[in-house]
Amino acid sequence: MVDEYISFLESVIFVDESKFNIFGSDGLITVWREPKAELNPKNLLPTVKDGDGGTMFWGCFAASGMGNLVLIENNMDQYKYINILKENLKISAPKLGIQNTFKLYQDNDPKHTALNFRLWLLYNCPKVIKTPPYSQDLNPIVNVWH
Repeated sequence: MVDEYISFLESVIFVDESKFNIFGSDGLITVWREPKAELNPKNLLPTVKDGDGGTMFWGCFAASGMGNLVLIENNMDQYKYINILKENLKISAPKLGIQNTFKLYQDNDPKHTALNFRLWLLYNCPKVIKTPPYSQDLNPIVNVWH
């Protein structure tokens, strides 16, 4: 049983994309401060004009190592995601020693569940592991990004 589980994990390619901010955060920041103290320098955060200075990457890995890493230009949509997988997933699988028997694991991002993308997966990926809803933290690649 343990050998089957190890064999299964060795055939999985984990994929995800992540944004890395060069400056600041994308999230909403809540600040508690005294009345009329909003302009006190200790209560201010610097910002970047004309852009957030972030860069997005797509990457993959398996038990045997790291696959390709791709710089994503502009915004990512389902079509750009399909192109990234077309160009990089089948190249990464042999480098990782998995060949064409790999199983794909990704989160439930809307571009990963779009109809066009699911149709592409149907014809291009041997096996896709179903991800439970709201479970992107289960993907071990999140830990690689950190």
